[in-house]
Amino acid sequence: MRILITGGTGFIGVPLCRHLERAGHEVVVWSRDPDAARDRLPADVAAVGRPEDAGRVDAAVNLAGESLGDGRWNAARRRRIIESRIETTRRLVDWMAQAGVQHLVSASAIGYYGVRGDEPVSEDDPPASRLQGGLDVCAPWEAEARRAEEAGARVAIVRIGLVLHPEGGGLQQMLTPFRLGIGGPMGSGRQCWSWIHRHDLVRLFTFLLEHPEAHGVFNGTAPNPVSQRAFAQALGRVLRRPSFMPTPAFALRAVFGDMAELLTEGQCVLPKRTEAAGFTFEHRELERALRDLLR
Repeated sequence: MRILITGGTGFIGVPLCRHLERAGHEVVVWSRDPDAARDRLPADVAAVGRPEDAGRVDAAVNLAGESLGDGRWNAARRRRIIESRIETTRRLVDWMAQAGVQHLVSASAIGYYGVRGDEPVSEDDPPASRLQGGLDVCAPWEAEARRAEEAGARVAIVRIGLVLHPEGGGLQQMLTPFRLGIGGPMGSGRQCWSWIHRHDLVRLFTFLLEHPEAHGVFNGTAPNPVSQRAFAQALGRVLRRPSFMPTPAFALRAVFGDMAELLTEGQCVLPKRTEAAGFTFEHRELERALRDLLR
């Protein structure tokens, strides 16, 4: 297949480009700065400034969106987070309808499920009344992606959890305090963290592209979520460092503002439809996944 990717130069996009190429697909990245994008992408991946310049395309992957974790949330930041996802998805779907692209795999997040405590949730569960940090982005983001169905395209949506890899995301931010011996649980430590090894997430996007019968919502989380305290203990064991230094919720709120709820309030998300579709996780247990990433 020839695949157009938005967000192709990001934390998930770059390894996805590599993986798709190794699987025999042709990849084009839509970027606001194609010249800069080419410096970050594999040599055989093309970069274009407009989807109209991509030529014939069989499928699209939508990963675009400003990072949630880059700084304290305020009104302007919330607006950028929402608009970066909604507007790019809208333009992508409009172009797909004109170009006749029949397959879309679009990112979303488990923030869709809101604050749930220890209640297990899967793809068929509705959102909770209280959203993490009050950020209402996932439902309208998914609604924009689903508009592609009106033009006859197949749409698969991946609700992504905490993506683990030392190159970025939450794990990268946690490594320094743990290596300094001051790591530990955040907030109460009882909140559930739903995680996924980055390689499994890349494999899941590839799986959904290559299985045209797969449509609807799929949770991008490993089958075994853990409490944040258990996460901290596992990371401490892997790094052979202590993991008892707690970070109280008020300190997280002082640094991150409302974004702190991404750390102190969790969801216990299960990938029921993902596994029912035939996808097999290579990294199902947290400590083994951490050892694979940090060996």
